[in-house]
Amino acid sequence: MRDGKTVDQEQALLDYVVRLERFAEGRRAIIVHLSELRPYNRREHHFRIAASCFDKLSKKHESALFRLASGDHVFITKGATIEEIEEPVTRLRYLFSLDPLLSMAGTQEDKFCTWFNLETDWAELKKAAETALTQRRAEATQRPKPKPQAEPLDPRRLGQIEQTIATADLSPLVRRQPICLAIENRQIEPLLLEIFVSIGELGRAVMPGVDIAADRWLFQHLTRLLDQRVLSLLKSKGEIDPKRGFSLNLNVATVLSPEFQEFDRVVGAERASAAVIELQQIDIYADPGSYMFAREWLKERGYKICVDGVKPLLMPLVDRERLGVDLVKLEWTPDLSTNLDNKVAHDVQEAIERIGRDRVILSRCENEACLELGQKLGITMYQGHHFDALMRARVAGGAAAAPAAAAAPTQRAAS
Repeated sequence: MRDGKTVDQEQALLDYVVRLERFAEGRRAIIVHLSELRPYNRREHHFRIAASCFDKLSKKHESALFRLASGDHVFITKGATIEEIEEPVTRLRYLFSLDPLLSMAGTQEDKFCTWFNLETDWAELKKAAETALTQRRAEATQRPKPKPQAEPLDPRRLGQIEQTIATADLSPLVRRQPICLAIENRQIEPLLLEIFVSIGELGRAVMPGVDIAADRWLFQHLTRLLDQRVLSLLKSKGEIDPKRGFSLNLNVATVLSPEFQEFDRVVGAERASAAVIELQQIDIYADPGSYMFAREWLKERGYKICVDGVKPLLMPLVDRERLGVDLVKLEWTPDLSTNLDNKVAHDVQEAIERIGRDRVILSRCENEACLELGQKLGITMYQGHHFDALMRARVAGGAAAAPAAAAAPTQRAAS
């Protein structure tokens, strides 16, 4: 087997196929089009596991495996039966069964694999190898130089960042993003504002060249300090408007802290009833006991609770009623295409029906396709840069853009 880390696998593949012209007897080849999978299924560990699926067959028969720059895998073997080759292919189909590409398995539209019998199809395989090499070279000449990769956050850097933000003025980094209601004629109405610190801008400001969100647990620790600074800022600046709903993304530990208790006293019962506290799904499950205590305290004070950061694949696992929350924020990802004819979208649709259409917020909406998808799923609440742009256009058109008194629409969305 050839090593998938060879610099130019396309050239190696073409050279190998050319040499096989006079030795095609008994040889078969297959191209597994992993390049057609969604981005979340094209990470390095996916490619390593895909290559390992052919190990058993490679040990039994004379074989070669090429991993192309696109992600496609080309496997060429001598003496193996179709049934033997089908075995690793079936394993790959199972591993990627949730990808929309696999929804067409067994039909004429199945584009997961291309098969070759080299005794009759050698020219076609050679043409495919030439095409792959041409595409690789064209991309190499057009591809911009890669940006230096950011270094991950580590405990030493975390300490330095904490010292910096403990005293820094974070107000320039605070953002307010509307959560909007989209009704049938696509009219957009703001419901409430999420108030948060821009993590990307924070990282560039306090520690350039470091990805402060790279380590999930170190970042979680950092967000607790950010929570306290945001609460202090909002309290001191008096930015909580009783006529306007707002949401805050906090840690469970922050809700139980003295800083939030003080913030709650300043906010008061009237404004608390117009507020939504967003808690990360991972934070809820990390300490269920603390979460349930915080949940009961928040509800007693009148706050609404939203589960934040729910990925599509985990949406079916969310039990809103048992968690005792009012809203669920589903993150839009590329696997949620406007085509609902795939298992991921089908499972998400079932989960939305169970959770309640008027209790789901589709977040990270970057384009019009997100609204199209959301309306097919029955979702009415949205958040993201696309809706920021729609709101700016509305302001430019002279319409009132300030969110209405959030008590009414927020209660309508969460009742």
